[in-house]
Amino acid sequence: MAGDQDSTLPDDIRKSTAIHNVKSVSEQTALLSNLAYSNLITNVNLAQQNAVSHQQAMNQLQITVTAKVVNLIANLSPLEAAAAVKVDTGNDVAEMIAELKAALASFSPSPAPEPDGKADGK
Repeated sequence: MAGDQDSTLPDDIRKSTAIHNVKSVSEQTALLSNLAYSNLITNVNLAQQNAVSHQQAMNQLQITVTAKVVNLIANLSPLEAAAAVKVDTGNDVAEMIAELKAALASFSPSPAPEPDGKADGK
């Protein structure tokens, strides 16, 4: 114990420091455990916030796409409107050909039918 007497610190301060060191070492595991638990909670919270943010972005994108599709369906261009009317009324080319045939038939004289039913005269 000769080394203890040569110390410049009093015994009560050395004992207090030793007790404090032991207390710090024994509490370190609890502090680290609490820190790890806190980090885990923070990471889970950030992951949930990130998921909600992505879900909100997808919902906004879905609303935008739906609105664009409805706009495309509801607003017809003049060409599409004319095409829809043509589908309902029939074939324009066939109607023109029928009108031309009728116009040509009105200008050409029709031969009179023969009494026996033969039209070629033999």
